[in-house]
Amino acid sequence: MLGSILSKIDRTALEARGLFPHITERGRWRTTTDGYWTGGYWIGLLWSAYAATRREKYLRWAREWAVLLEPRKNDKNPDLGHLFYPSFVRGYKITGDEKMKKIALEAANTLTTCLNVSTGSLYNEIEVGRKKAGRAIIDFMTVLPLLWWAHGETGDERYLDAACRHSMSTIENLVRNDGSTVHAVDFDLKTGRIIRKTTVQGHDENSCWSRGQAWGIYGFAEAYGGTEEKIFLSVAEKLANYFVKNLPTDHVPYWDFNDPRIPDAPKDSSAAAIACSGLITLSKLNGKRRFGDVADRILRSLSTNYMAEEDRDGILKHGCFHVPKKIGVDEGLIWGDYYFMEALMKSSGILQMVG
Repeated sequence: MLGSILSKIDRTALEARGLFPHITERGRWRTTTDGYWTGGYWIGLLWSAYAATRREKYLRWAREWAVLLEPRKNDKNPDLGHLFYPSFVRGYKITGDEKMKKIALEAANTLTTCLNVSTGSLYNEIEVGRKKAGRAIIDFMTVLPLLWWAHGETGDERYLDAACRHSMSTIENLVRNDGSTVHAVDFDLKTGRIIRKTTVQGHDENSCWSRGQAWGIYGFAEAYGGTEEKIFLSVAEKLANYFVKNLPTDHVPYWDFNDPRIPDAPKDSSAAAIACSGLITLSKLNGKRRFGDVADRILRSLSTNYMAEEDRDGILKHGCFHVPKKIGVDEGLIWGDYYFMEALMKSSGILQMVG
């Protein structure tokens, strides 16, 4: 299987020179020039290939694309965690390159400026009616590894404070009592007053978007790993229990757990890959083999039933980017490929060796 994965990575690297693969359209990569919010995952996939093989071409390619992504380090946007952790932090851990560490810390510094003091949430600015507002989304739990890492490297409490405050705000505003998650919360930028809880990519405001649930599992497992705060472990387990309880027989979730079209609704292999990697981490942290067993079944299902055919770009098929807008439905997604490879590396012990 590794051979076919590497073959796909090689083809993408040769065909997408100077561009970042994002999602496929009819089996062919759609690319971005600046990496959008997903460019770090492509570089992270190259680092994974290098860690697994130690072939110099993957090292060279990872460095080349990292140069293209570096200018984004000053973007005031929480997506900095998606961009710079898989690329520059992973690269630093593998190579020991101090320049990569420096750039990753600069990105972490910028990320701390995305914290709203009133709510304790990392946010993007949006418009609600004619007023500007803040929006925090469950996805942002997976930008926090950049801050946990930065705190570990420097001891600077700013990183820890921002990450902890956002995690606590997420628990308060985006985690439901039954263990499901809300996608987004909009709030007044000055007072922190909650305007509404909503969804952008889920089925409806009261549903549970499966990729959001996966982001939450992964993010809270990492939060516990970064702090050893029991509340983060408890929430990670709560979210994982909901996810596992609602999995279909092949252990790959439908795009939204509450889509009334189930079993005829689209699946999201990327949600499965993200949750799988998070469940492996959670199992190691809490010592409960049950979550590790589920991760094994997800990984087996993805490896057996969800590998993209040779004539299609990408590693995994049947991913869903944005069902409401009908973008990237039943396609390949670069973050799905990244987390699938990460889960494989965790399962084989490679990632534990390289960090």
